[in-house]
Amino acid sequence: MSQSEPRNPFYLLLLLVSLLFVITALAYAVVPVLEEKAAQAGQAPPPSPFRNALRKEGWIWLLAEVGAVILFSFLSMGLDRLRSLRKDPQTGTIPPSDTDIPSR
Repeated sequence: MSQSEPRNPFYLLLLLVSLLFVITALAYAVVPVLEEKAAQAGQAPPPSPFRNALRKEGWIWLLAEVGAVILFSFLSMGLDRLRSLRKDPQTGTIPPSDTDIPSR
């Protein structure tokens, strides 16, 4: 029975933070357009603390999320590299054969 490699917890965190970044970026881009369309249609959207915070601090949220994506990317790659260095160096290599050497 082969032993599988343990999961990388930083990779899961990277996926979650990346998903949060995409959601925040879409909200930051789409919500003002929807508010403008509602205002042009004659119906002002009801006040929302989330939309106000997104309008004022959305760019800070995006910068923080980009920083978290970068951090978890490096942590995930570093943990994978550390695990690969701790493995037996002969694992996963192809033994040399005499037929690979061209003859003259």
